[in-house]
Amino acid sequence: MNKDVINIFGRRLSQARQMKGLSMEELGNLLTPAVTRQAINKYEKGQTLPDSRMLLAFGSALGVKPDYFFRPFTVEVDRVMFRKKAKLPEKKSVAIRERIREELERYLEVEQLCGIQSRFALPSVNISSAEDVTGYAAKVRSLLKLGVDGISNIIEVLEENGIKIIEISEDESFEGLSGYANDIIPVIVVNGNLSQERKRFVSLHELGHLLMIFQSDVKAKEMEKLCNIFASELLLPSSVLLSRIGLKRHDISLAELSDIQMQYGISIDSIMEAMHRLDVITQRRYEGYLKKKRSFPDFRAVVEQSIAIPETTGRFVRMVYRALADEIISFSKAAALLNTSVEAIKRQLQLV
Repeated sequence: MNKDVINIFGRRLSQARQMKGLSMEELGNLLTPAVTRQAINKYEKGQTLPDSRMLLAFGSALGVKPDYFFRPFTVEVDRVMFRKKAKLPEKKSVAIRERIREELERYLEVEQLCGIQSRFALPSVNISSAEDVTGYAAKVRSLLKLGVDGISNIIEVLEENGIKIIEISEDESFEGLSGYANDIIPVIVVNGNLSQERKRFVSLHELGHLLMIFQSDVKAKEMEKLCNIFASELLLPSSVLLSRIGLKRHDISLAELSDIQMQYGISIDSIMEAMHRLDVITQRRYEGYLKKKRSFPDFRAVVEQSIAIPETTGRFVRMVYRALADEIISFSKAAALLNTSVEAIKRQLQLV
């Protein structure tokens, strides 16, 4: 057996196991009959190759098809930066990275099959202050030809400009990350379980991480703050907010905020934070808002209610059906790319 094939199997087995968040021992216990940790370790190190029975057992336990284990690696995910509400366990971080790698491999494969090349041309910039961020966000809006209106579908805008967007379902400890695949392909990953407003904000926050170059002495907390300003300014430019709300306010109605939330797809929390940053409201007034949220669950539920129109990544799916309609790929290949059944693909494909 070709040594490269054995090594690929070992790496794929390790990837599939890590995507499931399993230890070698836990994977071995899922098999029938059970396999020792030492045996799993030998497989992953490329020291041995399983027979057909064991190959099927691995596929069943890990939720992948047998041919997955022999697919060459084409993507390296590096320079990633996690955005999280709490410390993410290393085991989960590894699982997320491997899921991203697997998603990207399928994404890039179908781009190649369709002969599509996406171009990422947004310029990077050195950032040292909030004023720099505000000016740069206005420049990015101009380059993307967004004007000053609300962005109807942020994911589509980013994908049209060469950024790969991947959604994964995770708990609240993970919000998103950004980085580069193969050192040149920009990638943004968001938790699909976030509210629509939060998903939009996190996507643009991660765009900030991709585009803005911070000085070495900028601490991580300050970096996050500046990326938040970038996301806020792209969603709702300061000039627009000030024209809608006014330069100085003490009391503001929920109806005013909800109207802006609906038009610009930005949360009320983010609007209040922006008003505080722009000195539209005082520090004391902003702290009063946060205290009211903590003290009154009903009020918190109202201000955190999501009303933005749902948006998801659709480019990858469209490319798969395009390749299928053009007879570039088979039904079985389309099913493998979309992680679904051939029957489901046939039901969805309606040529006109």
